[in-house]
Amino acid sequence: MRFELSRLLVLCSTIFGLAMSPWSTSAGAIPQDVTLLGAPDLALEKQIAALAKTLPDTRIGFAAINLTKGNTAFLREGELFPMQSVYKLPIVIAYLDMVENGEADLNKIVTLTAVDIAPGRSPLAKKLLIKPTKFTARQLIEHILLNSDNTATDALLKLGGGPAKFQSVLGEFGGLEGLRIDRYESKLQAEAVGLLPSPAWSDAVKFDDAIAALTPAKQQQALEKFMRDPRDASSPRAIASLYSRLMSGSLLEPPHMQLILDLMERTKTGADRLNGGIPSGWKFAHRGGQSRSVNNITAAFNDTGLATNDAGAKIIIVLFIKGSKQDTSVLAKFHRDVASTVLKAWGTASKVAAK
Repeated sequence: MRFELSRLLVLCSTIFGLAMSPWSTSAGAIPQDVTLLGAPDLALEKQIAALAKTLPDTRIGFAAINLTKGNTAFLREGELFPMQSVYKLPIVIAYLDMVENGEADLNKIVTLTAVDIAPGRSPLAKKLLIKPTKFTARQLIEHILLNSDNTATDALLKLGGGPAKFQSVLGEFGGLEGLRIDRYESKLQAEAVGLLPSPAWSDAVKFDDAIAALTPAKQQQALEKFMRDPRDASSPRAIASLYSRLMSGSLLEPPHMQLILDLMERTKTGADRLNGGIPSGWKFAHRGGQSRSVNNITAAFNDTGLATNDAGAKIIIVLFIKGSKQDTSVLAKFHRDVASTVLKAWGTASKVAAK
């Protein structure tokens, strides 16, 4: 729970333009510069907190920013949550920044083979098992944001100089404390379930069999370690800030910003989450992420995005769910309820489209 004093300072800074320094808003929270994020909507926060109580024994992290009206709403905004495939968005943004600085090339070609297949979600795997295939960096970005492809993500990370280089770029942006890119998908997905990284996990059957061979105790231990791990994690506010700065034009040039938004509006993953609660007449550019469920516990069930309409509204929504024993269908409905609640509070009222 945040200190009410910090609330008053944020409100005063919004009204009077007071300058403030980053601070931690709750025990264990990640310091963020909140002076750019607008005035808190306490009524909306209470609604989200009430919704969160319907998911017992579940950690909910939430951030929303109304870019047009200057409102914010948060729940556990400074805590760290495993991103899973949400981390693909900052990876793409960092690569495009390198392109703009002459350190990378969208037309750079890489040849991928079966040995490059990363465990987890990878629609490209079917093609690579048949024959080696060439991709440009731009094509990799399309596969990453449209299909959440882990193999394409690893390939782009390698083209850009590895996770440490991407983390360095994000660090240069500033104001994104807690957001970390540390591992290739091939390492992250193996370690998340208690396995050592191995080229053998390019075979999906072998990967699944290896997970099944772990004892329940080892699976539980890996799950708990993954949820505590600060690597490849983020706070809700850091991701919301990333979206906000992307839309402000301070991170990327307009063509690259629009490339990202266009691809995320057409993404084929996570349609049942926040996107399912977006009213008709709105567009939603989003990037989600989900972990495997272990011992009936889902470590991460996330979605993040930007909702826009023809009236000029721009609303960022970030929702992280950690360590839930609820069925994923229940978690997906929770996402839809949150999106509907935010847009009813901040957007023009309209009927939610059936999706």
